[in-house]
Amino acid sequence: MNQRQSSGRPMSRVGSGLIKAGLVVCLCIALACASWILDRASLGIQLFTYGWSYGFWANAAPVAVLFVLLLALFNRVALAGLVTLALVFALYVVNYLKLKYLAVPVSFGDVYLLENVHLATLRLLADYVNPGLLIPVLLVAAAIFCVLVWKERAFFNRRSMERAGLGLAAIFFVISLCMGAQWLGRVYGAKKLGVVPYAPNLTILHAGLISSLAYSDTERVQALAESVDRAAVKALLRLPQSAGSPTPAESQRPDIVIVQSESFFDPEILASLDETRDLLPNLHQALAQGIGGTMDPPTFGGGTLRTEFEVLTGIPLAAYPQVEFPYLQISQEKIPSIIRVADRAGYSTIAIHGNSGTFWNRSKAFQEIGFGQFLTKDDFPENAPLDGVYLSDAAMTDEIIRKLARAHSPTLIFAISIEAHGPYLNDGAAAPALRDAIPAPRGLHGAGLQEYRNYAYHIRNADQQLGRLWKFLAGRHRPYVLMFYGDHLPYLQHVYKQSPFDDGLSGPRQFVPWVIVGSNVGHRMVHVRSWMMGSEILKAAGIVPPAYYRVLAGAQSALSKDTDHRQAILEGVYSMARLYLRGRLDEFMKAGQNEASDVVTTNSR
Repeated sequence: MNQRQSSGRPMSRVGSGLIKAGLVVCLCIALACASWILDRASLGIQLFTYGWSYGFWANAAPVAVLFVLLLALFNRVALAGLVTLALVFALYVVNYLKLKYLAVPVSFGDVYLLENVHLATLRLLADYVNPGLLIPVLLVAAAIFCVLVWKERAFFNRRSMERAGLGLAAIFFVISLCMGAQWLGRVYGAKKLGVVPYAPNLTILHAGLISSLAYSDTERVQALAESVDRAAVKALLRLPQSAGSPTPAESQRPDIVIVQSESFFDPEILASLDETRDLLPNLHQALAQGIGGTMDPPTFGGGTLRTEFEVLTGIPLAAYPQVEFPYLQISQEKIPSIIRVADRAGYSTIAIHGNSGTFWNRSKAFQEIGFGQFLTKDDFPENAPLDGVYLSDAAMTDEIIRKLARAHSPTLIFAISIEAHGPYLNDGAAAPALRDAIPAPRGLHGAGLQEYRNYAYHIRNADQQLGRLWKFLAGRHRPYVLMFYGDHLPYLQHVYKQSPFDDGLSGPRQFVPWVIVGSNVGHRMVHVRSWMMGSEILKAAGIVPPAYYRVLAGAQSALSKDTDHRQAILEGVYSMARLYLRGRLDEFMKAGQNEASDVVTTNSR
């Protein structure tokens, strides 16, 4: 009898272990299917598209690992499963909202934003989420969590080796993910996942959002370690370069004001509008008199800092495809920029932004870029006017004028507006009667018309402040250069559905306007990329540009003429930008000059 009992106990333990293992496997598969359905739903496609593919299982692995890790931690199977499902659900809700409002999916770069969450960030995000709905959901989730912790039976025995083994395996996966381990890079390889460069939605379609995030994580370790094609740089350096204008005497140096206007574009490119001279008269007047045209920004719907970084540094973010948030991912004591060039030319340099300095890590980044002073929302007067949700463009212009009026030396001001920031459906305009009087473009109705009028109201204000600032600078009887440009197109989801663009292309392929006017600025129309803007500013101000900007100006000219070699020229620019950011461009150019000198000496012999 005792022998039977003793032989039966191990069998019961084995049977119990197999049942538990089977339950864990079944729950992992159920969670994998649920996450894939949520993934497809967030994209708005059929709920099991590409189901059971390699991408499906790759997408499922991190979900299963999370479940196993929580199971080992809580020792409650229902609790671990529900928490995993809740976290996955939250991820896909965020992905849905980001696609809805910004037309881009969640990316690994958003981790950098989460690492820099401040009150200003939360206020901005609250505009896109209904706190009245979110708070009850969180309270219910907390109550369920507490009940399960209290009531649910433990899944493993107190000293279970299975629990320890599962926990260690899950931790190993997490550490590999954080370290960007090579073995994980092979699992989440570009070919296996069907990664489509510069088309994240297609990558997610093939492999799922979570797989896309894991792939990006394995790539991020090498985000700034892009290789330099020295031959491409040498070919670029052989292009004709702009010599620039001689730097004027200190008493004649123009003040430089650069206005980056939030989400500003000319709605005239929409099929529903014929012209916008009544809406944006100052922009049209400036384009008719100054240097300007269209600009290709590196972002759409959001990501202001991407355009901002390119304008200030002249470094194309295409040189670093894995860098999504440059102020968060690129950090070094000194970042080369037109601000540093102006500082060496004797300018006082000031940045102005009516938001928190912690947002997008600007306070730290602007120190690295070289600004001497950074005025944020806290530095504005307490009675500075709002228009809609944010500080108005009029308040920003007040600060620009105030700073220039007190300046005792040539001054460069870089001002970043925020009034026209979305969302655009629920917007409390300071002058609702003026907003509602904006003519309705043909074909726009309902939410589309409401969205358009809210947006048009704010960019009309931006245009008015452009005119006001221009008049002020022209009336000071001292040289000036005024640049104005939009950072990206907004994502007007209802407008774009009701009115396509004139050229039939999508929103991310549209351009924004830019213009420079000044006391000694002639008329010229040109299309540029945002990283070319620094060369235009230095040229208009008469500041002798360093070698990097002379080469960029030459590349800009070559790109406008030579379409056959466009990609080769761009590859040269990207490699040169990598050397420039690393502080090695001067060394490279000097070595090239020495090589050329050696060749001349050898030939003369």
